[in-house]
Amino acid sequence: MEMRLFIKLFAAIVLMTEACSSLIEKDDLIQVLLKEIQKLGSKVERLETECVLKSDLSDERQRRLLLPDNPSTYNIAFSAYLSHLDNGPAVGKLREIVFDKIETNLGNGYDTYSGTFRAPKDGVYAFTWTIFVVGGSGANGEVWTELVINGQIHGTLHADTETTSDDDSSTGFVIKVLNKDDIVFIRTSNMAVPQGQLHSNHMRWTFSGWLIE
Repeated sequence: MEMRLFIKLFAAIVLMTEACSSLIEKDDLIQVLLKEIQKLGSKVERLETECVLKSDLSDERQRRLLLPDNPSTYNIAFSAYLSHLDNGPAVGKLREIVFDKIETNLGNGYDTYSGTFRAPKDGVYAFTWTIFVVGGSGANGEVWTELVINGQIHGTLHADTETTSDDDSSTGFVIKVLNKDDIVFIRTSNMAVPQGQLHSNHMRWTFSGWLIE
């Protein structure tokens, strides 16, 4: 862009010199040329400023994006829910909960057969899970659950109904730095044997997670 402007200016100067050499004194011609050069310098400065602004806007737009441009390559996120769960005593203590229905599984980190999430890469991850219990005519629903990472407990939830017509739910949230191939899953706690009805058609147990950065 700048080179084309200089070429046009040079051609104009040559023509001006040939046409006006007999009419304008040497000093006047120098003043005219200096003014044209100043105008050209202002144009170049404006062009440089525009280029810098466009570059800054592009960088800012990229920084504001929460997800990479190619989700199949870089995105890691999953969300799954339970289609069925036995009543409390049949579930028992320290049983891994297998969320068998997938809503999203970008990066293929979640396994619906084992109920575990294996981190595809190093990074900061967020996890959330929701549990639900129903008040029944027999034992009221009650359950303790844990979010486990590499065999260590990093979050617990408790839901408990108090009356026959009472339902209860609970949601947990954990942010954790993981290394590639770290394992994350939800299981019932060793605190107490689950009781009553833990599942219904109008409320879901869910497990979700995603890579923050």
